[in-house]
Amino acid sequence: MFHLLRLLYFYRPLAFLLKCLPDNSGIYYILNMSENPNSDDIDLSRLIVRILRHKKIAIATAIISVVAALVYINIADKFYQTTTKFVYQSSAKQTGGLSAIAALAGLSLGSGNSDDGSAYMEDIIKSMDFLSLFTGREWLITDTNKIADTLTPITLKEFWEIKIDSLINNKEQHLQEAIIGKILKRKYVEYKQDKKTGIISLITQFEDPKLAYNFNTAMFEELNNALLHKMHFKAGENRKFIEERLEEVKNDLRKSEEILLRFQQQNRSWNDPAIQLQESRLMREVTINQELALQLQKQYELAKIEEARDMPLLDVIESPRRALGHFKPKPKIVLAIGFAGGIFLGLLFALGFDLWCTERKNLMAQMQKAKRELTA
Repeated sequence: MFHLLRLLYFYRPLAFLLKCLPDNSGIYYILNMSENPNSDDIDLSRLIVRILRHKKIAIATAIISVVAALVYINIADKFYQTTTKFVYQSSAKQTGGLSAIAALAGLSLGSGNSDDGSAYMEDIIKSMDFLSLFTGREWLITDTNKIADTLTPITLKEFWEIKIDSLINNKEQHLQEAIIGKILKRKYVEYKQDKKTGIISLITQFEDPKLAYNFNTAMFEELNNALLHKMHFKAGENRKFIEERLEEVKNDLRKSEEILLRFQQQNRSWNDPAIQLQESRLMREVTINQELALQLQKQYELAKIEEARDMPLLDVIESPRRALGHFKPKPKIVLAIGFAGGIFLGLLFALGFDLWCTERKNLMAQMQKAKRELTA
């Protein structure tokens, strides 16, 4: 502490900045150490002297702050973190094989089916419907303080010891909302995405390393299933639309062919230009319906392949690992904050105590002076 004060002494140019404080502020009154009370100059050396008068208070405060930081490190809940890194395989990236098939069929898939699911993936992860999949599950943990037999799975309600009033209605719903609220509020689940590389990080952090790992793997599997279900639903709807449209075109083709056949049977003379013109119109309508039926048939086959495809949408880059040590609190950071905060508070308390002693001394002197004047 003494060396710190000596260091402050050599930074006397800081007094110039402190002169900007208003004259009537308490801080300026503490720091105004010149012999002349009406002077605007701040004597940093006298400030150091005032602190040194009560250096024991400053040192004691710093020690208490460091001890408090150590106590916090020992009693605070330990959090263990597990991370899965992956990229989202959009439909455009997965249709490499289908594009080759489409090219052979004379059809281009294009980019109409490309769907960047990463844009709404965070909303899925933090939604009530998605998180409700995990509120009733049982999990294995390693903390023997929570459960004696670590081979017996427990729910999040038991792990966090959540209490629900037995008199309220819909206890299950309230319990589910309480668990989800705790997960979101305490940030037990985090979603991060690197905008440059597109790599997504799914982070889970719990008070137990095994729970953090199991929760992470379960969330990843359910997220992939949810995205697959969404893709299959869209592919199924697309297939149904193409199937209905194909049936309509086939009916139109059948009707146009029948009309052309009847027209040719009824008009065997080719010399009449009007008959030839009408026949060319009917043949053109048949050709158009044939081309539509052919293209729709190609799209229908591709839609069935797309609907039946069961490829993972999430490509894992870094698999989750069980944490070997706790993620937070971080002892070095906590101790650094405690030490820095202790020094600051120690200096502040020393200055405040010196000010109080000075004011008390001045007040006593004024009272003695007034008493002498009254008795004179």
